[in-house]
Amino acid sequence: MDITEIFKYAAVVWREICQRKFKVAFVVTLISFAIMFIGILRPPSYSSSITIFADNQNIIKPLLGSKASVTELKQNRSNQVRDIIYSPRILSQVVDSVYGKNAFPTPLAKDIKISQVRNNLTIEGRSGNYIQVSYKDDSADRTFEILNKVVSVFIEDSADTKREESRSAFNFIDQQAASYKSLLLNAEEKLKSFQSNNFDGTEDEVNNRIASLRASIEEMNIQIQESNTRVGSLKRQLSRESKYADNNYESAVYNSQLRELKKQKAALQVNYEDSYPAIVDINYQINDLEKVISEIGTKKSTESSVSADFNPLYEELRSLLSAAQVENRTLLNRLKAFNRLLDESYERRKRIANNKAELSELTRDYSVFQEQYEEMLTKKEKARISMVLDIQGQGVNYKLQEAATYPNTPIGARFIHFFIAGPIVALLVIIGIFVAKILVDSKIRFSSEIKNIEGTVLLASIPHATCHSESKTRRLHNTFLLLYYIVCMSGYVAIALAFKYGASLDNIVRLGAF
Repeated sequence: MDITEIFKYAAVVWREICQRKFKVAFVVTLISFAIMFIGILRPPSYSSSITIFADNQNIIKPLLGSKASVTELKQNRSNQVRDIIYSPRILSQVVDSVYGKNAFPTPLAKDIKISQVRNNLTIEGRSGNYIQVSYKDDSADRTFEILNKVVSVFIEDSADTKREESRSAFNFIDQQAASYKSLLLNAEEKLKSFQSNNFDGTEDEVNNRIASLRASIEEMNIQIQESNTRVGSLKRQLSRESKYADNNYESAVYNSQLRELKKQKAALQVNYEDSYPAIVDINYQINDLEKVISEIGTKKSTESSVSADFNPLYEELRSLLSAAQVENRTLLNRLKAFNRLLDESYERRKRIANNKAELSELTRDYSVFQEQYEEMLTKKEKARISMVLDIQGQGVNYKLQEAATYPNTPIGARFIHFFIAGPIVALLVIIGIFVAKILVDSKIRFSSEIKNIEGTVLLASIPHATCHSESKTRRLHNTFLLLYYIVCMSGYVAIALAFKYGASLDNIVRLGAF
């Protein structure tokens, strides 16, 4: 659409407005007053903000190192602050402090007010550790008071929470340390009782004892075999000997001496002659022994033997057999005793194995409890130092970086904006209505539209002409319309001034009616 078309439509719209000027004036007045009353009814909105700085730098932490921990902020500080401030616990304290504890008749009314305060609060994270808290309300005093109260309650609650957290951590670790101490003393008492009631020794001692007993038993078995052999040999010898000795015992003795002398003589004769003095002496001894033997033999033949003496060899063998049997029985008894000691050692080794497992369990429990107790003592000391740091204000502290300013000027659309926008919006609405009517209406308003009708020829275009009576009537209507606009604008401005300077809504309504 070119500029000429726009001007043509503008002329048509102006003509339509002029034809319905009184209706248009009434609609414009109605819309203007409606927009102004919206501005009057709409309360002003005041806003103020406070900047908080989260200070987590202190000189204590580098000095203490890992011996103590100070309470630090989470990574997303603005979310943490928002969650704390938006909590019913904080907002309930703020509402009670600003409005009073008994200001709300029901808990529901208080909850509604808390929701309103929460919706009007805005918390945003700035660069670094800076956090901005803003609040808006329809009252400047209430905005300033609630904002300061919210921030002060938050800072106090943050400090109290840190101290309570450190104190709770210290108390918890203290309880755990006492619990582990009790467990440690109980495990130590069990270990002492076990060691005082078990005297079986160590496994190495028992193994050495078993090895020694086995060696002794093997050696004893050999000795018993030897003893059995000796007893058997003595029994066989004793069975071949007679209990009583014969009467030629004396002659047997001399015969034995004679045989010895003859052996000596034979040995000397190998090297010497018979005239050798030693040989001659031996011959004399031989002759004497032969005479004695001969005399004994004659004597025995003439005397009858009425009795026999005990055989001394038999007695000696019998004595040796008895001693060998006693030794054999002694070895057998010792073997039984050693076997019994070996069985007891085996049982002792079983007990030691069981006791070793129980001792390992008791020792393991004691070691675990001791380690945990020492660790808890270390943590307890760290928690104590951390609690002292939080009590003294170390760690993370929220500080007021920029205090709240009193909101003297409301924010957003104010009454002056509604006052100015009333007539402008009313005119735009009227123009928009007539433009829409022209576009939708099927009447032919331009000569160019006739040319577009098929089979129709435009001969001439006659402009609208106004006669004298129409001009006189239009001037009269314009005069009444001007007076109407002067009256309406006077009332419009009067109502605006009355509201500006503090008149109540009832007075403004009465003023408008008058």
